[in-house]
Amino acid sequence: MKQIQSYLDDTYLFHSSSEIIANGSDDNGQWIMLRDNIFHPQGGGQPADIGWVNEIPVKVRRHLSGHILLYPESLIQPDVNKEVHSKLSIKDRLNHAALHTAGHLLNWEMRQYGWIAVAGHHFPGQSRVEFTAMGSSAITTDQLPLEDITLKIQSSMEKGGEVKTWFDGDTRFCLIENTENMPCAGTHVDNLNKITNFQIKSVKYKKNTLRISYDAAHLELGE
Repeated sequence: MKQIQSYLDDTYLFHSSSEIIANGSDDNGQWIMLRDNIFHPQGGGQPADIGWVNEIPVKVRRHLSGHILLYPESLIQPDVNKEVHSKLSIKDRLNHAALHTAGHLLNWEMRQYGWIAVAGHHFPGQSRVEFTAMGSSAITTDQLPLEDITLKIQSSMEKGGEVKTWFDGDTRFCLIENTENMPCAGTHVDNLNKITNFQIKSVKYKKNTLRISYDAAHLELGE
């Protein structure tokens, strides 16, 4: 059963009409599966999208099969082949994308000081990236020029830079202009100039892991 994961192709696709291709129920309740899915499930350090199907709020979950299932909060007539309308919370989708892309850029800048990301958590109000030293040449945590790193990231966002995603076989990659590509299945802005208000909130070092908490936002549509 083929499901199109449109959220992987277009972060800025907020609405879609599609037919139901399967339905059922499990411990989480009634679910439906749409042929054209615009909802990002929780995973890869990114929260699930918030949205609606036919104006009914839905929870988004990834099945073990890889399909994305939607759990309506109230009953939807779940007939297979019935067409329904999906809608995302634009504000939340854009916020998640900005935070995720900002985390990638933070990883790239930290690479210049001998640190590489090993985990990311791109939730609003909780965003952080965890790093490990790449070797003895890594700049010690007490000597990291945090203000310079912040200014470089802010400058990159002001200047702008294309952000591309593509598949190579079954692996999806993300590339920020003038950096290196990396595997990622999250949503991203299409240009760095759509991210604003980047700041490093805190830095903690414990058990050989450097955790940098940060914040960022997406420019409002139309700005």
